[in-house]
Amino acid sequence: LGIAIAQSHFDLYSSKAGFIVSTCGALGVFALLSMGYIAIFLNDLQMIIYGMVVMIAGVFTLVATDDDGNNPTWLYVIAIFLIYSIGYPVGHTAVIGLFSKIIGRRPQGTLLGWFASAGSLARITFPIMSGYIVHFVSYETLFITLVVILGFAIFITTTSKETLLKLSS
Repeated sequence: LGIAIAQSHFDLYSSKAGFIVSTCGALGVFALLSMGYIAIFLNDLQMIIYGMVVMIAGVFTLVATDDDGNNPTWLYVIAIFLIYSIGYPVGHTAVIGLFSKIIGRRPQGTLLGWFASAGSLARITFPIMSGYIVHFVSYETLFITLVVILGFAIFITTTSKETLLKLSS
């Protein structure tokens, strides 16, 4: 779907879009390697919320794009950079760290396996849901839906802040 958006909305060849995505993914490795430094300034919950806010910013940049392919390439680059280089690496890594802290000294293998399985299920269902939304409604509706889901996740995380902090300490 990401390549289809790059082609239809930004008039990019799939090879160029793939290069942009892979470059931003490689830059995300630097975010992962910087987690220790980031942890000096932000706790796990703050990193999770920060990651989701950055992903919202990335998705939101795509909401107002025109369907005619006349959108500037830099908009696509910014969106992919925010999502794959900053938001997802920081947020996802912090979620795994928080989950591990909540489990504590108990055996973590099975629980982390269930956690990873839930993530895999999301990586199966969300692309299918996204395809249906785009096919039956529009790309704009998809992007708005993603912003709403991420916003709801921020709301749940924020309202559960005290409980999560107690469980992780």
